[in-house]
Amino acid sequence: MNKSCLTGTFGSFFPNTPELSPESFTRIAFQHCKSMRLVVIAAALSGTCLHSHSATAQDAADSQATPATAESKAVTYPDDFWTEAESPVYPRGAVISENALFVVDSDAPGVWTVPWPADKAANPERYVTGSRYLRKTMNRPFCATPHPEGGVLVGDAATREIYHITPNADAPGGQDAKPLNGGFLGIPMALAVSPDGKTIYVGDAERRATFALPIEGGEPELVVRVNARGLIFDDEGALYAVTPDADAVVKINVGEKTSEPVVTDRPYGFPGGIAWHDGTGFVSDVYGKCIWQFTADGKTEKWFDEELLRGPVGLSATADAVIVSDPKAKQVYRIDRESKEVTKLFAE
Repeated sequence: MNKSCLTGTFGSFFPNTPELSPESFTRIAFQHCKSMRLVVIAAALSGTCLHSHSATAQDAADSQATPATAESKAVTYPDDFWTEAESPVYPRGAVISENALFVVDSDAPGVWTVPWPADKAANPERYVTGSRYLRKTMNRPFCATPHPEGGVLVGDAATREIYHITPNADAPGGQDAKPLNGGFLGIPMALAVSPDGKTIYVGDAERRATFALPIEGGEPELVVRVNARGLIFDDEGALYAVTPDADAVVKINVGEKTSEPVVTDRPYGFPGGIAWHDGTGFVSDVYGKCIWQFTADGKTEKWFDEELLRGPVGLSATADAVIVSDPKAKQVYRIDRESKEVTKLFAE
């Protein structure tokens, strides 16, 4: 198997890998590929072997007979941080801070910002940049919420970590990324900060449960077995979760660590996010391509159902607008709560 065939076969799995020798390719596959099946295939195609940890006498003899040269070991990697995108590629979430709208991008990993308050389109600006490599900082961010002391909290599926991100022009990727939970989570899909700013709540899609940890970081503690895909506190300090289960919206008492269903019988196609403001909740429906509203007594109905929505996920709400991130449309929309007038927030 020649080198060009090897590269062509696996180009889709390693699009940023430079042209390598078969031996180097296998080594990188072993380091970067989570699935051992691909490693075995890569080894077979390149004509190399993956040895066990116990080296045999023949292995030692072979290594002495054919020492590796410095040239054969040298591998040139591209820059660690993703810098190619000029605008969000997969804007999965949008959260409001005091003077900016944070937009989480899962595919060109990182966080973008647009000015806030916003009533017209603007050019998104890179706030922080994630790594292009699997299991490196913010390679696959899924959710975010503003940190009460500045910056933004980001849940990263690639590293099973929640980071407190603050800009730092002198740091790699233009950011300081402080890990907060030490990897003691599965897949963080939803984040919310308590009204007093002391506790982070996180929905873990792998463990199908909601956890809590101190704002400064620590080992997460189980709160309830609620598979939250979105979390939001209401005006009175109750925590609401939207789930893909039969009980679509659940109210969580964080003090007593109990929960009760609010919206039942799975009315939503596939809920993606949740927002709340002034007595009314909102849920994005990815499959239904619409936005629902609900109240604390469990009543729910479609609120916005226009063709421009292609797969809404992240939601935020204010007194006069609902902010919707739609990764399939590569756009974030501002929808006026009274007139339903839509404003695109990304310049095209």
